[in-house]
Amino acid sequence: MSHRPIMLFDFDGVIITQKSLEYTASVFLKKNFYNWRNTENLRFIDFARMFEEADSKNRIKAFFRIIKIYRQYIPRLWKRIIFFMKFRTTYPKYEKYESIKANFEDVLIKFKENEFIIGIVSNTSGNRLKYFIDKFNLNTYFSVLISRDDTNYRKPDPHPIFAALGEIKRVFKLSINKNDVYYVGDLPQDIQCAKNAGINSIALLSGHGTKESLEDSKPSFILEDIKDILVIEPFKKFLLD
Repeated sequence: MSHRPIMLFDFDGVIITQKSLEYTASVFLKKNFYNWRNTENLRFIDFARMFEEADSKNRIKAFFRIIKIYRQYIPRLWKRIIFFMKFRTTYPKYEKYESIKANFEDVLIKFKENEFIIGIVSNTSGNRLKYFIDKFNLNTYFSVLISRDDTNYRKPDPHPIFAALGEIKRVFKLSINKNDVYYVGDLPQDIQCAKNAGINSIALLSGHGTKESLEDSKPSFILEDIKDILVIEPFKKFLLD
């Protein structure tokens, strides 16, 4: 091994819970004003993350993405426009109540103590990512933070991971061995992103993805909880010494 393991993490559903988005979705889906369609089998978090994934600093681009995505749920165009404006301004108000997921900081401490290189690769915005890193005082753990503002491509495209590895290579002066790089995510698109980048993938079942969809994505490892990462085989020789 040319270097200690490089651990890259998704953000929403892996590091923070996203209860704020789920709550906002539950509130909006109760409003008969929108004349909802096809939402019977849709989870709150799936509904909300569609919005988050389509959103952008470019309001025009975000507007057209969301108008298209929510057509099957809100048939009337003018009601979709109102939904876009209201949802976009509502859910950030609840994010101050967001929390870091149980056991995650304990994992970070253990990795940091053993000189693992740790980073985040997320489709969220740079400002939002920085807000939560500061809020939870996680600055000392992460060597690289890649948001949707740092690349023209989003997961499952591999470019966000390539951007993270490029930054790590620059900062640490490493020749990176992809066999020693791991990406932890809670959705099939995270696993596909890791595969597209040629690195190891770790599926976290305690996030927002369903067990069936994550198993079908065939990750390198599957974890019930983030604390279980400390006992998987590739890390034992580092963490048990």
